[in-house]
Amino acid sequence: MKTKTIIEELTQEDLVDLLCTATYGSNWLSVFASNRTGFKIEETDCMEDIWAKALLAGKMLTCTDYNADEGEVYGTLEHEFDEDGHTEYLVTLQDIKDGLQKCADGTFKRSDDHYGENDLAYISECYRNFHNNHGEMDNPQAEALMQIILFGELIYG
Repeated sequence: MKTKTIIEELTQEDLVDLLCTATYGSNWLSVFASNRTGFKIEETDCMEDIWAKALLAGKMLTCTDYNADEGEVYGTLEHEFDEDGHTEYLVTLQDIKDGLQKCADGTFKRSDDHYGENDLAYISECYRNFHNNHGEMDNPQAEALMQIILFGELIYG
């Protein structure tokens, strides 16, 4: 019998690790806090701390996909377009939990165009590294998790 993983709580540290690792050196993903009011920013906070605090305070992040063609949208998250036509996904803490739930359960969209039969195993490994190692993963793994969170599938290899 298969058990279902339940994503209950994400800590500030979990969010910092995911966002920091996913954006470090990424050629497609940029993140910023859409609304920085309502939480206290410490002098020592890095951008990832600010992003995590924004999410935990009920605010949205904007995650920009710089590789998408102008006007191209993946998945079902609320989105806007920047002045250059890049897609900006508006992401809440619940969106991140829902995306990680898809990673844990293997219920994301799978395409033969990218990882084919291997995407389930790969995303499962990425999620296990995130979950079991308290956010310790490499950039490709964190980017893969962010793709499932944002798009519901792997778009970029």
